[in-house]
Amino acid sequence: MNRRTRPANPPSRIVPAILVLAIAALGFTTLMIRLEATREGYRLSALRQDIGHLEDQNRSLRLKVAELSSHQRLRAIAPKYHLGPPERGQVVMVP
Repeated sequence: MNRRTRPANPPSRIVPAILVLAIAALGFTTLMIRLEATREGYRLSALRQDIGHLEDQNRSLRLKVAELSSHQRLRAIAPKYHLGPPERGQVVMVP
């Protein structure tokens, strides 16, 4: 019968423990990176929505400015404020 001899030093448990910790840290880091990328994606989506809303609002306000400053409208409301064409000599041209 052949008896097994025990090794003098038991196998080290440090190397497998370090390996498990490294794999766990790598997994956690990957998870955090993906989570941050997802958050940034949602943030970009919200910002794109805000940009679209602000562009629509800007378009609407430009249209309102054009309507309010139209010559036809100004000529129609000028008599209400006692405004008329300038008299001779009221307009001075600066060279």
